[in-house]
Amino acid sequence: MNIEKQKEDMSILLGLIKENPELEILPMVATECVQDDSWGYWMAEWSNARVTKYWVSDDRVYQYDEDFDDLVETWIDNNYEDYTDYELEILAKSIVNNYEWVDAIVVYIENI
Repeated sequence: MNIEKQKEDMSILLGLIKENPELEILPMVATECVQDDSWGYWMAEWSNARVTKYWVSDDRVYQYDEDFDDLVETWIDNNYEDYTDYELEILAKSIVNNYEWVDAIVVYIENI
């Protein structure tokens, strides 16, 4: 565990909390941190933190700045109708933009 990096990451997180006290804090835990369901806790380490938006669907959590384009493409693939490509893209972006995105401070939790 790199204690200096952890201190730096925590300093960034604390700064984001001070700048955005109204936002919830959302831990995003890497799958490698949880080996199985035999125990109640696993050891991991703090990583990056940032302010973004997220949306929870039935199958996963999406982050606006990372997943928006993929969500638009998926919507287009599943809802292709009698529109031009341009019209379809505008419609898909509008629909995805209107998902119930939530502003949050996202904190990544990584495997040691």
